[in-house]
Amino acid sequence: MNLFKTITNRYKMIFICLLSSMIFLQGCFSTETKNIEDYKYAVIYTDMFEKAVIHLYNEKGKFLSKHKTKYRGMPLGAFMERPIHMNNKVYYANPQSKYNTNEFILELNKSNLQIKEIPNEEKIAPTVWTVDKEFAYMSEGDLTSSKLAKTNIATGKQVASTKLKGEANYMIEHSDKLYVLTFIHSNPDDIYGIINVINKKDLSLIETIKIDDMMYSSDMELVDNDLFLVKTSDGKDNQSNELIKINLKNKKIEKIILPFKSLSDMHVHKDHMFITQGNSFLEPTEKKIAKLHLNSSKMDVFTTEIENYVSYIHEDQFITSDGTKIQIYNLDNFKKEKEFKLEGDESLFTSFFIND
Repeated sequence: MNLFKTITNRYKMIFICLLSSMIFLQGCFSTETKNIEDYKYAVIYTDMFEKAVIHLYNEKGKFLSKHKTKYRGMPLGAFMERPIHMNNKVYYANPQSKYNTNEFILELNKSNLQIKEIPNEEKIAPTVWTVDKEFAYMSEGDLTSSKLAKTNIATGKQVASTKLKGEANYMIEHSDKLYVLTFIHSNPDDIYGIINVINKKDLSLIETIKIDDMMYSSDMELVDNDLFLVKTSDGKDNQSNELIKINLKNKKIEKIILPFKSLSDMHVHKDHMFITQGNSFLEPTEKKIAKLHLNSSKMDVFTTEIENYVSYIHEDQFITSDGTKIQIYNLDNFKKEKEFKLEGDESLFTSFFIND
């Protein structure tokens, strides 16, 4: 009888061990983990009060899984809401959550969806920012001045800071320089912009370039020696249809007139620039896309089926979303090649990114 009990107990122990092993293995090889590896598109939903949720889709548009984060409001509240992609990471602004400001930007690892905070010591809640391979540059300000900080991405340590004249609105980096757009509001009848050309190493100011009659820009791009700015609003806060081109060598400023207003984002691809239509209030537009030939200034205009709230040029295709669908267009003639419907979520659609 005691022998029977001993054998029975041993079998129970073996069964429990096997069951535990099966549960452990199931956790290690869960569908969710596989979906992270296989996804092509990641769609972000959030608002100021709800934690961001990331929906994953494969290349065919099949919904794979949903992943929660602890961050609210990414990237709402920033002048620069578009993400920046670098080294299999995607960077987002996150200046505000609930009623609190956040003194960091976010680095999201595309491989595992882990999110890291890149802080600063100047108490900057970054509404204007950029990154390079080693450093993050963060700024915010009021109508008179703006702080600018430089942080080592790997260590999270701030290495430099400075102060700029005017309200920071946009920033890009190239080589050893930063180009920071600020606006001067000292005279309500003469609001204008300044391009602050800054040495990336120590954040010292190299030179400034004045741009008349301008209050807001939603995008900047550098093409060779030419700096392009979308003139979203003029000095009277009216919608504009002007694209500003600044030759950084001779400081010549040229205005390129587009056939529509509500200018939003720019995408540079080979010898062309694509300018989308949109606005920060998500109001309906004509959904226009201007294709500017950089070498000849020839322009073609196309129309998409949906609003272009977030868009990319990726693998010679124009990929866009209005939060209900993702659509893919041919870059030559803007014929729609593919679309798929998004699952949606309780919170707002704020962004999506592509997993290369």
